[in-house]
Amino acid sequence: MLTSFAQLRLALMILSAACLATICPVHGQQLSQEGLAQQATHHFLFDDFAKDRQTTFTGNGRDRGLKELTILTETHQIGDGDEILLPEGAERIAGLFRHFAFHGENLHRIAEVRVFPFSPDKAPPRSKQVEDFYRVQMPSIPLMDSTPSRMKMRFLMKQKNETCRIDDLVFIAQKAIPPQFDTIPYRDLGSEFPRDRVEIQLDTDHELSVGGTSRLQRDRWFRMHETPGTVDATFENWAAQRGFLTGRGAFKFNPGLTRSWGGSEVLQESKTQPGAADMSFFDRYDAGVRLRKAIPLYQEKPFACCFNDWPDFMSVPLVGRGTPQVEHFDDAAELAAALVAEQIKDAGYSAHWWEVKNESSVQSEWAHHWQESKGIDGWGLLADFHNRVAEAVHQRSPETQVGGPSSAYMQLQVKDFDLYRNQARFIEETRGHIDFFSHHFYENALMLGAHERRGLGYSNYLLGRYEAILDMLRAHMHKVDNVLPILITECGSLQNGRQPSDNWLRLYAWNAYLNKSMQRPDQIDLFVPFIFLHMSWNPNSGDAAFTPKTDRDRHRTIEDFDRTTVSHYFDLWSDFDGNRLPVDFQRDWLDVVAVHDGERISLAVTNMGGRQIAIDLSDVAQRVGASAATQTRLNYHRGQVVFEPEHSVDASKIPVDVNETTVIRLLLPQPLTPAGTLVMDRNYAHATAIKSDGQSKTFRINVTDAAHVKHAKLIVGVHRSGGITEPLAVQINGTPVSIDTGDADEFSEFFAPLDAAILPSLIQQENQIDIVAQPGTTITSVQLQTLRDAD
Repeated sequence: MLTSFAQLRLALMILSAACLATICPVHGQQLSQEGLAQQATHHFLFDDFAKDRQTTFTGNGRDRGLKELTILTETHQIGDGDEILLPEGAERIAGLFRHFAFHGENLHRIAEVRVFPFSPDKAPPRSKQVEDFYRVQMPSIPLMDSTPSRMKMRFLMKQKNETCRIDDLVFIAQKAIPPQFDTIPYRDLGSEFPRDRVEIQLDTDHELSVGGTSRLQRDRWFRMHETPGTVDATFENWAAQRGFLTGRGAFKFNPGLTRSWGGSEVLQESKTQPGAADMSFFDRYDAGVRLRKAIPLYQEKPFACCFNDWPDFMSVPLVGRGTPQVEHFDDAAELAAALVAEQIKDAGYSAHWWEVKNESSVQSEWAHHWQESKGIDGWGLLADFHNRVAEAVHQRSPETQVGGPSSAYMQLQVKDFDLYRNQARFIEETRGHIDFFSHHFYENALMLGAHERRGLGYSNYLLGRYEAILDMLRAHMHKVDNVLPILITECGSLQNGRQPSDNWLRLYAWNAYLNKSMQRPDQIDLFVPFIFLHMSWNPNSGDAAFTPKTDRDRHRTIEDFDRTTVSHYFDLWSDFDGNRLPVDFQRDWLDVVAVHDGERISLAVTNMGGRQIAIDLSDVAQRVGASAATQTRLNYHRGQVVFEPEHSVDASKIPVDVNETTVIRLLLPQPLTPAGTLVMDRNYAHATAIKSDGQSKTFRINVTDAAHVKHAKLIVGVHRSGGITEPLAVQINGTPVSIDTGDADEFSEFFAPLDAAILPSLIQQENQIDIVAQPGTTITSVQLQTLRDAD
């Protein structure tokens, strides 16, 4: 008799054979093997497993989807070490959900939950824990050759003799799961059409200076989510050989200083000052143990770190991951300053950039948010706390940069831009205190194929929203005279799993955010994707470049680990460097950064549109006498993520698929020596988030050195639910300007910049831009981007 797994495999083989012969094409495309298996899991979830269970759906129409699924409803009294066995089949659908959660009583007593068979030795991180609710991130699902064993949860209590009551177990999706199976992640998007030819032109007579230099400044961009000395030196050497540096980490006071590690002393509350730390702890604490283990290069290069999880004795109980109580803000600030000073004393260095509180824009990290009914001003307190921490750290370590708010959930348009107004207020109220701003951007699960989803509720950042948000924030910085660097200290995907589609979403997000960020060196000082060398606390994470080998118990050096698919991110970018060159092309949803190092021209190209394209560089190649063209690819093809090392290509038709970022090179017979330099400037209007009533809105922009502008572009950030269905009427200094809205009418929610080339002769020192937009449109920012000859 066949087992259920064998029956499933046989069914998939039959279905696959039929699919390859006749069916399963979507617009002429075929589902991958992974797609067929996921389709079977999706059908099992909706047609079988969820049938007689309590469900919560959100949204309407095409946006309707399953948000929560109640797995168990029986009440359990739980003590330390007790286990709950989940219904058969839960192990099959777990990977579709982002969190699991419990309702009950005394749930604050739980120390951690182990998840079998996916995470038996490491507890996945909690995201919320109060007395009656406990939510935990679903563990990464390891790759398995056979069906996983039945799922169960093991509970460990903070105190061995304590108990709690659990009334239910709920699986929670990151983005609501639609009842119709989503085929987009499992197809070669756009492959049913011929490739569109896209010509790219380079100005090889000039270098491009942005932010004061034409150098790419590789150290800003090619980072990983590691701090020095966290992993064995063999890993650090591997990454350094590929040109990558440590980027950003987090320091959790609890448990970092409050738990004994190998019998070490722990930080305790002061006996004479309740709520404050006993600072004599630092007389005996060695804060440099890990930092001294780092390879020399990583000890020399600046990196970022983030304070988090202050000790319980000074924090709001249960909510906000160690959010300091208001009356202990100064105590928490002094603790942060002491840690930095101690690291410098013991190791000779510390992080150059310190973020005050991880993702403090959300209540799960900053407990004071959304407490207005209690008279609590969460954002005001957040700015105040940042100011106090900055002052304390600066007093003891003057060279250290302090900033924040390390934002999560950058959907600034929510509640008619209320979230934006919070961020704008933070910029104002930290003026003169902090040194930088930092933010996080993530693509949700089910967000592959962004352009194909433009009319299906696409709500993430890579179709223009990223740039539009950064422009809004930058414009407000200019308005309030608080222009500071921006750090992108996390970005990537929120997708669980390590299947090809999961890996592809991570890689496409990291690469696309990187390419967009590299175009803003005048604004962004550091870019750190959420990729680790390895994750000891979550060894099977898809965000790790290495996972432990299964044939050994000891895992320390790189030889004890296997490379993962996502490790090719390091290979794609291993030697991308040089001086910037101006780029020109006529294509929406395309990003290009071009550099030269004398002997070759390198281009990073990201295709966020919905059609596969063929890049034509033949004119440039002929003009510079290129001896050859090469390409390095990291792409999704026929159901697999494929890395293609550098290989020769035809310069007139270089393939770039949908969502792909590729590196293209023209090899030169003699060094390129541009004669001049063009300087890019971004000039912003101070007005932001202006709601249109159908009448003309006026924006004013000053342009320094207007007489020397050689090229100009007007960029208007716009947001509108339902898309932009009527043209914008725009004038600059009384002269009409035509802005092509492209496919903005096809979006269910459009939030992106629109632009138009402007005759340099129209640019004045003081410029008036008048814009009429259809009602319901918000003009998020307006700028004039100019190019002028260097002085």
